[in-house]
Amino acid sequence: MKKTFSFILASAIAILTVVSCGGGDSPKEPQGGTTPPKEVEPTQDKEYSFTAQSGWDIYQAGTYRYGPSIIINDDGSIDAWFAAAGSTFAADAGEVFYQGGNTIPINLGSTDVAVAFTIDKPMYGLQACCPTWSTHGTESMTMWLFLWDTDYRKTVTGTPVFMNRYEKMEDNAWFEIVKEDGTKFEPGRYLLLLGEGSSKAGVWFYPEVASLAGRDIQAYQSGSPCSGTPQVILNYDSPGGLTGSYWDQVSYQHSTDGGRTWTKEEMVLKPTRGTRDELSCCDPGVIKIGDYYYLGYTSTEHTGGLENHLFMARGKSPKGPWEKWNGEGWGGEKVEPVVTYSGAKGQWGVGEPSMVVLDGTLYLYYSWNDNSTTTRVATAPADDPLWPAKLSLKGTAIDKSGIRAADHSDVKYCDAMKQFIAVHTAERMTSGSYIQIWTSSDGLSFQKKSRLTGNLGKGLHNIGISGDPLGHIDVEKQQYIGYAYGLDASGNSSWGKWNTMWNPLKISK
Repeated sequence: MKKTFSFILASAIAILTVVSCGGGDSPKEPQGGTTPPKEVEPTQDKEYSFTAQSGWDIYQAGTYRYGPSIIINDDGSIDAWFAAAGSTFAADAGEVFYQGGNTIPINLGSTDVAVAFTIDKPMYGLQACCPTWSTHGTESMTMWLFLWDTDYRKTVTGTPVFMNRYEKMEDNAWFEIVKEDGTKFEPGRYLLLLGEGSSKAGVWFYPEVASLAGRDIQAYQSGSPCSGTPQVILNYDSPGGLTGSYWDQVSYQHSTDGGRTWTKEEMVLKPTRGTRDELSCCDPGVIKIGDYYYLGYTSTEHTGGLENHLFMARGKSPKGPWEKWNGEGWGGEKVEPVVTYSGAKGQWGVGEPSMVVLDGTLYLYYSWNDNSTTTRVATAPADDPLWPAKLSLKGTAIDKSGIRAADHSDVKYCDAMKQFIAVHTAERMTSGSYIQIWTSSDGLSFQKKSRLTGNLGKGLHNIGISGDPLGHIDVEKQQYIGYAYGLDASGNSSWGKWNTMWNPLKISK
């Protein structure tokens, strides 16, 4: 069946008023709140209609590629950036204990997990990644490291070369085995054991057979051999221990045939170890001003993935190399946010950017999810290479608090309509998921329009809509949307196991 859906956008709408958050204040220090936009019934105008034509998957789960930022170049070719699953700093250095695949959490409160492995050179230690099912600071577990002795049972009844009880665990943090004196563990065969967990302490586990050559990996659960391996990093290089893994990175691909085929995927932006973005580079939003691509992304210093900040990098190629914003300029060893979250503790925070340049002004849109779900907007002079230092917060552009399970907004400007257009998904990752449209005449306050209806992928979330390098939609050129989607046989969204859909848009008058 042909996948189609349509929406009608008004060429003239009532402008909604909002109270500015401090007028020209820096977005790093928002002052006060905003008045939520008043619900307005969608208006209709038949000047333009947008229809999503039959689409296709451009990524098969796997893990995920979501939240695309899409640029249509003058020659019709496409640049696209995606949030992709992360890796480890050890993996980037070529020292990998496990290889890819999907992970499952194993609860250490009801079983123990172990893995035997061989190293052929001295190591400083290792780390294991442990979920706590969204609890923070309440769980505990123990890790032991044994020299292998004949078989599993004999090994675990011997004296460990290392043992530590880990208390007040943060969700998805990495827990480390490193000698206090900084010396190395000698080559040999070892057994890592994790157990004695509290009710919500666990370890991430790869069920697939481990394939790292030379390590002779054998996993155990409750003392019995099993396939796979816990998520572990071996640390050969750093006496202070590795920072661990990062959750997300930014991938890039290029297409010259409307998204039918793509260049080989490249991971082009990664976290910088030892800085404020070392846990993640996620949710890319890209614009090109002059010679530079500016890539905004989400990251955090919170090991539970909360209290996010908005960061920015720039480069002269869509693949980088990138100079990250350091608080005063571009590049160097320091990485600082361009918008710092200052809301309530334990909330998601700020990030998920999109950008538009109009009449010499850069409009920066980003999620601000505190005790409400909103999109804020800040502006800056687009011709100033140090524009992150000149950002002026204009307030809340879109208040999605009344919309169930809404996610980030991607914003573009349509010249033919003289309107800003924002799209986001709602009831995300459920069978009732849909796409919501908002429009604005001034880019500062948006009016809620109708939903995008039609035969969309079930469980969709994190949509991106295409535009030119300055974030404009040209109705005379082919445009696209992309989003992640997928439900399992039970009708549930299995975290990270999503396909990515690509739909051409038909724009008619």
